[in-house]
Amino acid sequence: MKIFTLARADGFQNAGTSVALGMFDGVHMGHRRIITAAKNKSTELGISTSVLLFSSSPHGAAELLPLCDRLHEMEKLGVHFAYVYDFEELRDKTPEAFVCEAIRDTVHARAAFAGYNYHFGKAAAGDSDALVRLCAENGIACGITERVEALGDAVSSSRIRTLLAAGDIETANALLTYPYYLRAPVLHGKALGRQMGLPTINQAFGAARAPMAHGIYYTKTIIDGRAYLSVSNVGVRPTVEHTESVNLETHILDFDGDLYGKTVTVEFYGKGRGERQFADVAELQQEIARDCERARQYFQK
Repeated sequence: MKIFTLARADGFQNAGTSVALGMFDGVHMGHRRIITAAKNKSTELGISTSVLLFSSSPHGAAELLPLCDRLHEMEKLGVHFAYVYDFEELRDKTPEAFVCEAIRDTVHARAAFAGYNYHFGKAAAGDSDALVRLCAENGIACGITERVEALGDAVSSSRIRTLLAAGDIETANALLTYPYYLRAPVLHGKALGRQMGLPTINQAFGAARAPMAHGIYYTKTIIDGRAYLSVSNVGVRPTVEHTESVNLETHILDFDGDLYGKTVTVEFYGKGRGERQFADVAELQQEIARDCERARQYFQK
């Protein structure tokens, strides 16, 4: 997939695209409906599929996935081009200018798709009805996807953030349609886990990342394309260190190797106990061993 900022896209010519419009934070079930609609239209017209999105939330909302992972998920859906813009680049453009300059002249869209609640242009003055009208005026086909519901309510990024904060990872995964994950380099720690006979890898959540409930999660760690069962702690390690920032500490079952500096993906599947402070390291060690057994039982189900 080719990735452009709006400035770099100037002058780039393509044979026309079918473009999906949105923030696509998390690329959840509702977002996939929009991208799939754009993909189907591109197949019908024999053109490429593209997305036009913000690099980060214009409202400052915490991100479900960083931009690199959002683009990775969209590439897996068959997107050919991604046009990434900063909110400041377009915040003062009228809805009419946005459609003409961004969608028509930069993306070369022959078709555009967005969600029912899509807003664009200065002060978010443009809505889905305005998009349909302006696209028609510029010879661009337009499709609006309806509200997507699952498990009793609308699928939305804000709902998924609430679920993550509550530790309901299984429902969050259902709405995302894939296991929520952190893909990040393995950092050097204090090797306290190894000293306890339970070596761990440490990874950092970005400051912009949506918070997760602290505690133990049943996870899978992907190393060089192979998945290993694992147990992960999201939190500040109150018993041994009490870090200032939230980190992810993972013990990988049935694996022994040096992963420092390697980018590793940890996928979240289920929530175990909450994070708590133990009386001493020995008590913590015993509980982690029980966490490992619970993880094996969880995945056996």
